[in-house]
Amino acid sequence: MQKNPYLILGVSEDATFAELQDAYTNLQNKYKADRFLEGEAGAEAIRKLEEVEWAYNECQQILHDKATVNDSSKVYEEVSNLIKEDKLIEAQSKLDSIDTRDAEWHYYQSIVYYKKNWLNDSKTQLEICVSMDPKNFRYAEALRKLNEDMAQSDPFNTQNQEQQYNQQQNRGGYTEPQMSNTQRNADACCNTCCTLWCCDTCCECCGADLISCC
Repeated sequence: MQKNPYLILGVSEDATFAELQDAYTNLQNKYKADRFLEGEAGAEAIRKLEEVEWAYNECQQILHDKATVNDSSKVYEEVSNLIKEDKLIEAQSKLDSIDTRDAEWHYYQSIVYYKKNWLNDSKTQLEICVSMDPKNFRYAEALRKLNEDMAQSDPFNTQNQEQQYNQQQNRGGYTEPQMSNTQRNADACCNTCCTLWCCDTCCECCGADLISCC
């Protein structure tokens, strides 16, 4: 089981960088003198020095990560307020200033894109959120709602295409061509002429003449 680096240094988990530095220096001075002792005492002092070095590095990294998270949280709060005020340029500038592009960064980027009505770009950002943090309900729910909005606003969405396909299947796969009024009138005229011509031909066969000019 991995040891607690704060216990090794003898400081609390909310210790500052300065407190870590003081504890590290004191322990270094304590064990450095003992490392030249003969036998097990010297070996133990060397092990303690290595342990103190590891603990100090671990605590520094933890503090650094906490500071980064806190700074990012403040920036995200500012971004959120700017978006609410519809100041999208300023919000984008704040996002661009963040070096760590975590799931939360992509989430706020998706909101900026959505406000600009760049729905496809917004969806891409939300998909990145979900892939980075699949257990986050907020990201998953936002993506679900956006997919619903896009499906309802898009006349060529998959659901409509499936309905059209099913209708074609019920008619044997035949889709009736759509004709303009001019095309319909022309077809009606042709049908009338063909009917009259057939009637005239039948009359002439019987010795009569329906249309004298032909």
